[in-house]
Amino acid sequence: MDLPKIIAFLKREWNRFNYLRATHEEKLRSEEDLSKGFFQEILEPNFFILLALAAAISTFGLLSNSAATIIGAMIIAPLMVPIISLAYSLVILDFRLVSYSLVRLTFGILLTVLIAFAATEIIGFKIPGSEILARTEPTLLDLGIAIAAGVAGAFAKIRRSVSDAIPGVAISVALVPPLCVVGIGLATRDVHLSEGAFVLFLTNLVGIIISADVIFLWQSYGSFQKAIGSLLVLMSSMIAISLPLNYSFQEMIAENRVRYALNEFSRNQSSEIKSLITSVDVELEGEHVLVLINVIQKPRQLNEVDSTARLQYVQNFISEKIGKPVHLKIRVFPVEIIDYEVAAPTPVQDER
Repeated sequence: MDLPKIIAFLKREWNRFNYLRATHEEKLRSEEDLSKGFFQEILEPNFFILLALAAAISTFGLLSNSAATIIGAMIIAPLMVPIISLAYSLVILDFRLVSYSLVRLTFGILLTVLIAFAATEIIGFKIPGSEILARTEPTLLDLGIAIAAGVAGAFAKIRRSVSDAIPGVAISVALVPPLCVVGIGLATRDVHLSEGAFVLFLTNLVGIIISADVIFLWQSYGSFQKAIGSLLVLMSSMIAISLPLNYSFQEMIAENRVRYALNEFSRNQSSEIKSLITSVDVELEGEHVLVLINVIQKPRQLNEVDSTARLQYVQNFISEKIGKPVHLKIRVFPVEIIDYEVAAPTPVQDER
């Protein structure tokens, strides 16, 4: 087949594709239809029942450290409805829908925190697990997830063909679990736990509303003149939230680089002086990075190695790898390994 025929074939297929796309293009929901749908969803009588069940399931999942249970609670939770409804009402400036959405959202937040608080008090839970702690240190990555979820949630409301994506959006963004952690923190008298989880919820709330508003405006719902005031407030809120999120993000990146450097250092150690690293904590101190390492080592190895020269070498190695000055603190826990072998008993011979 020569080149002109190939070009003609590609043009023909491209025109056919454009024709099929134009004839099957989905029509967007009208503003009247979308507003009516939001009013129906926001006034749904089963909202608080579903939210209470989701809060209970999420709390039990957090207390039992079960990720699968927490995911199940995210699917049930209807908290995404008043948030997307609030975003839409700010764009079209419907004060009645704004008030209904805010009331539902506020009572939903209070109900979720109260159920988590009561369940934790009744059970007598005291020590947080990894699933709880994972929702107390939000970063810029969580804001990025919230923005993407808001885009997906707005598209799912505008286009009926992608409405099935709503459960996936609910799973991808954390709404109920952080509020449950707030209640758990209040029940355990851990203010830091509650503060971190509430910042995560606010991050998701602001990110979803802003990105959903952008999509609604892009699809010609409402007008920029009506939404300008609320958008400025939301943007100011996002900037204020981004400051602590950026600090946590930089700390996470620094810890990742430190762990990578330590893994590389461990691979280069000789077998005689290997030690077991049990924990690594990284904190930012201005231009410096504070690295706290707990290691386990045999007492005999402690006497064989020049600790001062070795620590200086480790500090320089990490600093070179991450590109920042490092303050290194290492806690060494000596451990004695006893190899004890028991000989198998000799079989008793039959004298008969």
